[in-house]
Amino acid sequence: MESIYQVGEVDHTNHFAHRHHGEVGYSFGTEWPLRFVYLFDYSSGDKNSKKNFDFLFAKRRAEYGPSGILGIIFPSNIISPVGFRSTLQPIPTVKLMVSQRTFWLADGRGPFVGSGLQDPSGRAGNFLGNMLDTSITWAPQADYFRHTTFEVGYTRFFKGSYFDRVPQSPGTANVNYVYTMAPLTF
Repeated sequence: MESIYQVGEVDHTNHFAHRHHGEVGYSFGTEWPLRFVYLFDYSSGDKNSKKNFDFLFAKRRAEYGPSGILGIIFPSNIISPVGFRSTLQPIPTVKLMVSQRTFWLADGRGPFVGSGLQDPSGRAGNFLGNMLDTSITWAPQADYFRHTTFEVGYTRFFKGSYFDRVPQSPGTANVNYVYTMAPLTF
């Protein structure tokens, strides 16, 4: 369990915000290493966006979908009490991952951070939707590739009822995202 608290003053407004992240996992003693993790996240929100949790440099990849290019969910004004991640390693150089998260706004009157959407009345509700994230990672062992991993992934964001009712909604069509990446490590 990790917790972060922010206290101070922003534009003559008192600021108190907090974020909590928790994981409970189990590694099964199977021939192919299998791990299952339950995930929980809460980041405070407020109708006044200056009172939301400021995520500064918080990572998003592991918890809120793939690379920073997509960036649907930011760790501010959200609660995700229902989530899991499972990994399976059928051979030493290949890892399969599937993750599912369900997201709500922590404060239905606050902004959906990063989207420009907000319903100050709170009538749009707070159910943002579900995110399914999958990937296959290959870490070759050959000398000329040993500092490279290759990943292919697919993410689908199933939009929730918030998008049916929020003013200036971008629509209710679900989001599909396919990506590849090849990071180099030294």
